[in-house]
Amino acid sequence: MKIKTTKWVWCSALPLLFLIRFAHNNPNAIENYYSRLLYPQVFELHQFFLNFIPFSFGDVLYIGFILYGLKIVLKRISFWKAKPIQLFFDFGSFVIITAWIFHLSWGFNYHRIPLNEQLAITISYSKQDLEERLDKLIQQSNHWHGQLVTSDTVAVEFPLTKDQTQEKVSLYSPFYHETFLNVARVKKSLLSLPLSYMGYSGYLNPFTLESQVNTKMPLMSQITTSFHEAAHQLGYASEKEANFIAYISAIKNNDPYIKFAGYTFASKYLYYELYKIDPEAGRAKLKLLNPGILKNFREVSDFWKKYENPFEVIFDKTYNEYLKANGQKSGIKSYHEMVGLVINYHKNDA
Repeated sequence: MKIKTTKWVWCSALPLLFLIRFAHNNPNAIENYYSRLLYPQVFELHQFFLNFIPFSFGDVLYIGFILYGLKIVLKRISFWKAKPIQLFFDFGSFVIITAWIFHLSWGFNYHRIPLNEQLAITISYSKQDLEERLDKLIQQSNHWHGQLVTSDTVAVEFPLTKDQTQEKVSLYSPFYHETFLNVARVKKSLLSLPLSYMGYSGYLNPFTLESQVNTKMPLMSQITTSFHEAAHQLGYASEKEANFIAYISAIKNNDPYIKFAGYTFASKYLYYELYKIDPEAGRAKLKLLNPGILKNFREVSDFWKKYENPFEVIFDKTYNEYLKANGQKSGIKSYHEMVGLVINYHKNDA
């Protein structure tokens, strides 16, 4: 019976590869029939069962799966040593089943129509465009910083609790102006400590469709990460698009602390891009930021330095390859590609 099951699982790999190839070549079909039709129903079904749970069921699932996996390995290790071919087929079956669940529950969103095409904007920009938009972001960052502190040399202290931060997450729709979309609960990750050592600020569980945030980070980072992961939850798989929607949603939010987090979030990305092409110009722009904002940036930087470790490179490389395998050619660098979206989205601003 097991041999027959394994055979059928392996046979299902071919239609899965065909579907992935079809999705890659037909973004219009994926957009209309999966991302806008099927996926919302899958998402609602997941949330019906999981949204009321105050903790991350996905984290518990992962922990349980790891423990169960270790038990199976220890139990069957002698069997696999005697029959290494069976190990190959067993592991392959696991990968194929996981891939099917991943793509059907969320993964096909990687192949939908790019957001810039839906918004009819380009993602290319000139150095002048970059500098002009960065100037405006710095002005807004300084303005909202001034609303929250008594001196421009003082860092912003966020009065929001971790729960309040996650409760304030609502996503601004770039398709229907002044429209906000309610999202499911953004949850505190039970794996925040391991995530810190892995260099991850949060993640979307593609099997339970829960958004998890690393709550060990400073609140400034938790705010934008919550918006980013919520964007993934609504079907925006691309990292640059999730970053862009996080930025737009944060600056449109009524809470001044969230606005501040949104403007400074985008300012950092545009600064990094300018610094790469013109370090002197980048340093000049950085001096325009209030000293207090730089203290906030330093707080975030110091947090990540505290968890640096030799294995972080492995985690980065693994995630980089995962993104590339799912159609994001730039891998981890795709996070920074939100810069083109930010610049060109605002091109028609008065």
